[in-house]
Amino acid sequence: MLYLHTLVIRIFLPILFFAIASIAEAQVSNPYFLNGNATQDNCNCYTLTSPVLNQSGSVWNIYKIDLRENFDFKFSVFLGTIDQQGADGIAFVLQPISTNIGSVGGGLGFENVTPSVGVTIDTWQNTNNNDPDFDHIAIQRDGDLNHNSANNLAGPVTAISNGPNIEDGQWHLFRIEWNAATKVYKASVDGVERVSTNIDLISTVFRGDPMVFWGFTGSTGGSVNLQRFCTALNPGIRSISNNVTCYGTPIQFVDSSASFGKIVKWFWDLGDGTTDTLQTIPAHLYSAPGIYNVRLNILGNNGCISDTFRLRVIVGSDPIAKPAYEPQKLCEGRPFQLMDSSTVEFGTINNWQWKVNGTTYTSQHPDFPSGMPVGTIPISLQVKTAEGCVSDTATRNLKIDPVPGVSFTASNVCAGEELNLYATNITSSVPVSKWIWYFNGVADSSGANIQLSFDAAGTYPVKLEGIAANGCNSDVFTENVNVFATNAFAGRDTIVAIDQPFQLQGSGGVSYSWSPPFGLSDPNIANPVGRFSDDAQLIMTASSPAGCASSDTIRVRVFKGPEIYVPTAFTPNGDNKNDVLKAFPVGLKFQFLKVYDRWGKLIFSTSDFNIGWDGRVNARLADSGNFIWVTQGIQNDGKLFSKKGIVTLIR
Repeated sequence: MLYLHTLVIRIFLPILFFAIASIAEAQVSNPYFLNGNATQDNCNCYTLTSPVLNQSGSVWNIYKIDLRENFDFKFSVFLGTIDQQGADGIAFVLQPISTNIGSVGGGLGFENVTPSVGVTIDTWQNTNNNDPDFDHIAIQRDGDLNHNSANNLAGPVTAISNGPNIEDGQWHLFRIEWNAATKVYKASVDGVERVSTNIDLISTVFRGDPMVFWGFTGSTGGSVNLQRFCTALNPGIRSISNNVTCYGTPIQFVDSSASFGKIVKWFWDLGDGTTDTLQTIPAHLYSAPGIYNVRLNILGNNGCISDTFRLRVIVGSDPIAKPAYEPQKLCEGRPFQLMDSSTVEFGTINNWQWKVNGTTYTSQHPDFPSGMPVGTIPISLQVKTAEGCVSDTATRNLKIDPVPGVSFTASNVCAGEELNLYATNITSSVPVSKWIWYFNGVADSSGANIQLSFDAAGTYPVKLEGIAANGCNSDVFTENVNVFATNAFAGRDTIVAIDQPFQLQGSGGVSYSWSPPFGLSDPNIANPVGRFSDDAQLIMTASSPAGCASSDTIRVRVFKGPEIYVPTAFTPNGDNKNDVLKAFPVGLKFQFLKVYDRWGKLIFSTSDFNIGWDGRVNARLADSGNFIWVTQGIQNDGKLFSKKGIVTLIR
């Protein structure tokens, strides 16, 4: 907009100021007629309504235009900042009658003007006019604002293409075009066509009269908004140097200004002291790289000078290509990344041309996850900036060193024993200067051999890594160490019947040995059958495939049998001595032990001779006294063996 034109004038030389002033004096001071609440804000901007209730304003150009000729009018419009409660809107109107018309409220200052045609930007929903609930634009005839009327020539559609609200506190470009040959009348907002109609304005609307006034009307009623328009005076610059602004390349600046009327002068400042007043200026060659602020003002044929259009131009300097890589030590088959460390004083590097061993890469930091083979790899880098400046090609060689190969052999070991492991370099051409062992997540760099011990059986991974004298690490070599252990258990001490077969139940190893072997069916198995005529003590040794051994002892008491032994008394007082009443079967298969009170009620029963009565009845301590027990088993010949008796519970 044109709020700073006085300030802009001050930046030019006095001679330039005099030239502008002289042209301004030659123009009509104000070719517009203002009605109602309309006011002139500056040289080419007008307020139609202030944010005050029940206002109406109109601004009319005092000269009629001829509809037999094309016109293309460009404006900027401002519909205020009040959205939901803002009102009412504005209209661009053609009419042949007067420069005095206007009204308040929903008629937009245009209602009932006949004959006329208006492009309305309506910001309030008047249901009696069948308005939509969004800010809308339409082409309407003869001051008739009803969208269901035959006088509604186009629309309504949203006033702007990207949303329902034009009361957004922003200036919007508003363009009105008439093609006298095709009879097309259309309006665009912010460069997007919104409404269009094909109509013979002269014969259909204005009854054969081609001469009409044009102007803007606007109004408020019970709701308000600040509503303004400006005749367009918008300077603009574009560069057509194919985006190349590198130092040494002339830059062609092209005027792309837009104005309601004729532009009579251009005021260029190219940022390095160069100025010009023509529309088309020669291609400009800057004397040095740098950042230059190019400015342009334009002067309209109404004597108004525009705001300043500013264009920041970077005249680029040549970049300096600097290739680097990460990590700094490159090893055979190991991942690495090329790193761009290039610099430029003026400009932005946006193009990279790497060559690696003859292959081209264009990313800023090419990645090589699989690495490279051993050898010397040539690389080069050339960079280019967004301004079109190109660096010299920088070259260097990448030296890829070999990696060592390592291994070791692990043997089986017993828990608690020490195991020696020895590292081997399987690539003699790549000497290893340091060995690192990994066990249980701990690194040990004590040397080429290591001593380990293991507390428990299991499979333990041990890892080895070698670091060559050239600084390259080997792959990590992993071997599992199998640790064996035994837990010999010969069984619980037991009672057997004299000379009756009894099967021992050994466990805890892979191979077994019983001693002494006398009376055993096989002393080298886990479960030999023994016959005993006297008490015995046997030692069982359990071994693993690695030779790991452990021993356990079992005591065997021999009684005459078959028999079931039951104590005559017990003392369940919690001292862990004779606390439980149990049956001890000898030379037979135990079936049950049952205990009854003196009235014959069953109070305890078990089929496992290892489980006994703890002196409780229904979880309560039984009183001292006598209790009856009955027990039964099956002899080796299949016959039943039964027995009963009395036991005394002592508290």
